[in-house]
Amino acid sequence: MSKFSMFKYGKKAGYLGVATIILALVPTVIALAVIPGLPDQVPMRWDSAGEVIRWGSRYEMLIPPVMAIAFGFGIYVQTMRKAAEHAKDSMIMAVSTAERFLRSGVITTAVINVTNFYLLYVTLSGTNPLVF
Repeated sequence: MSKFSMFKYGKKAGYLGVATIILALVPTVIALAVIPGLPDQVPMRWDSAGEVIRWGSRYEMLIPPVMAIAFGFGIYVQTMRKAAEHAKDSMIMAVSTAERFLRSGVITTAVINVTNFYLLYVTLSGTNPLVF
């Protein structure tokens, strides 16, 4: 088995690692497909009446995908480093650490994905469904 295998710390940790990486890349793929077709200025903030109060560059829509990549890959790299430290003493502790960190990675990247989808929906529709 490779020294840097995703499944080095068990199947569960491996699948969580794969999910973290995929969830980190999904917003980027979607953003790169959608952003070129957007106008130069897109609505970014609404007041309580639903009126747009701030317009921003369409490239501001790249913030959630960049965050997803940074957090997703950062958590993955941090997980492997921490798990490797624990593996010197106990493989059980290394597996537990890997699963815990990667579970956090999946949750973090999933929340960023929801944020990205919401931002894209609001921008494409021109309305904010959370404004009452």
